[in-house]
Amino acid sequence: MNGIACAGVQIFVLAAGGLTMKGRQALLFTSDTEFESVVRQALLGTDTIFLVARTVSDALQIACQRGRELDLAIMTFGEDCHGMTLLSAIHSCYEQLPTLVFFEKDSGHASALAYANGACVCLSKPVSLVELTNAIAALQPTARQLAVA
Repeated sequence: MNGIACAGVQIFVLAAGGLTMKGRQALLFTSDTEFESVVRQALLGTDTIFLVARTVSDALQIACQRGRELDLAIMTFGEDCHGMTLLSAIHSCYEQLPTLVFFEKDSGHASALAYANGACVCLSKPVSLVELTNAIAALQPTARQLAVA
């Protein structure tokens, strides 16, 4: 695995052959390094480039600069409203971006708000590797869907 850090944004490439911006790109907004590790494991071997943001500002920077190139967004939310605002902003610009949201403490209200603001999947932490892998797989287009498009 290769990594680069620039202005608070970390890029991890889970592929052989070094840093290239080909393949899938995913925004990962989290300050939870354990969760980040589970995400990396779930997508290991998929040639996914992670653009890791620890702050809302960094996540917005990634979305503004690379939003059209993103294939997936994965976000963890705490109890503040900043994550929901980020989700809403990204969804407003990139409605087709598949977005998974994970809550520290989920209430039905928080999930409802996340779905209303563009989340495709909402889950509570902790999440297992199997749960995360299945949630991501459910959002990825199948070969048949890609052929039709």
